[in-house]
Amino acid sequence: MSINRLVEIGKSALFTSQQAITIAGHNIANVNTPGYSRQHVTLAESRPENGSPGQIGTGVHAESIRRSFDSFVNEQLLASRERLGEFTASNNALARLETLFGDLSNQGIGAGLNEFFGALQDVATNPNDLSARTVFLSRATALAGRLNQSAADLTAAQGSLDRQVGQTITDVNRLMTQIAGLNVKIAEAESSGQQANDLRDERDVALSNLAELIEIASIEDATGQLTVFGSRGHVLVDKDRTYQLVGVPNPSNNGLLDVNYDAGGGATTTVTSVIQSGRLKGLLDVRDQTIPSLRSSLDSLAAELVTQVNQQHRLGFGLDGSTTQDFFVSTGTTASTIAVSITNARQIAASSTAAGVPGNNVNALALAGLRSTDFASLGNVPFQEYYSRITGSFGSTAQGVESNLRAQQILHDQLTSQRASISGVSMDEELANLLQYQRTFEAASRMIVMADEMFQTIISIKR
Repeated sequence: MSINRLVEIGKSALFTSQQAITIAGHNIANVNTPGYSRQHVTLAESRPENGSPGQIGTGVHAESIRRSFDSFVNEQLLASRERLGEFTASNNALARLETLFGDLSNQGIGAGLNEFFGALQDVATNPNDLSARTVFLSRATALAGRLNQSAADLTAAQGSLDRQVGQTITDVNRLMTQIAGLNVKIAEAESSGQQANDLRDERDVALSNLAELIEIASIEDATGQLTVFGSRGHVLVDKDRTYQLVGVPNPSNNGLLDVNYDAGGGATTTVTSVIQSGRLKGLLDVRDQTIPSLRSSLDSLAAELVTQVNQQHRLGFGLDGSTTQDFFVSTGTTASTIAVSITNARQIAASSTAAGVPGNNVNALALAGLRSTDFASLGNVPFQEYYSRITGSFGSTAQGVESNLRAQQILHDQLTSQRASISGVSMDEELANLLQYQRTFEAASRMIVMADEMFQTIISIKR
């Protein structure tokens, strides 16, 4: 073996060890980088040369630099991120709605109903007591105000969720553009035989963030570029091209945004109803289902309260002899419009006859009796029980979402841990690798020094 060949072998070992040390250092530097996949170098023997008595080795080279990655685990993580995004968005929205009713602080509609009928019973007990009548009128106004406020709060919450839908659409489009740009960079890098490991990690992070917003599926082609599909197979990213989502106000849904798909050519199609998971799904469910259902239930409660109280009140007589008067404004039959019509406490119709004023309390007792009356429009239950069913149903929905979120978080943590065991950086392992390649580097350096000494010996012999 010539001395030059020995030097070349030493050089290959030296440079290869240097590359391996660089990769180990890169892993250590990115130990806390989200989405980073540990990289490792694959070493291979260099092509040997023919010699006598046989082939003679020519050293070592770095054949490839690959990342530790499991596509199956990654797909499971993407699916988990979709459901986690959905449940998190729903849970946060429902948690904010819980405070709208104020029942925990005894300031809600349920407490208002109790105070309303309690004050009405006091009027029935002392029909000629103006202070009791004044308190009752105050309680009625407070109850109407609480219904008004709840309706206004639901509308405000719906508007807030609609703005979040719009922002989420913007975020989806931004991530799609980022993925398309990374597709181009990866194809350019790998077309020359390189492994675009860091670019692929960056694209996987963007894909994971996109999955949190809307459900997706993806296919990678031979050039390393992804085609990303959304709901019902709509193409979101096709290599370097994106198909944007657009928020379009829907007049039939109070101007709230529909999620439309822009396939190009100026035409968009609505995909709101086919979105199956992700943050968008959670926001749309609460905005378009939970809140309208709550509003409808409160409207039914308000309408029946207005109808029944007005109907009975018109049959009685006030202290001033007034009769056939509505207690609530007859046109205010929703939670947002209910209002007390009477402003004078003397006009409260407690008596059943004009001759019975002021001591007659028959009509006041009939009004107070509405508290325990079952109404067909409310499911054959009284006002208070109907409201309890509203809050109970909402509470059950909120608890179900919270339970789903906890279960999904546990599953996601398990998948994240599994990915970390495959793709995560182990500091102990990397430090061991550093030591190993450092020793190889030192040995290769010594080999070159030895070759140089041999060369100097030969020169000295010639002299």
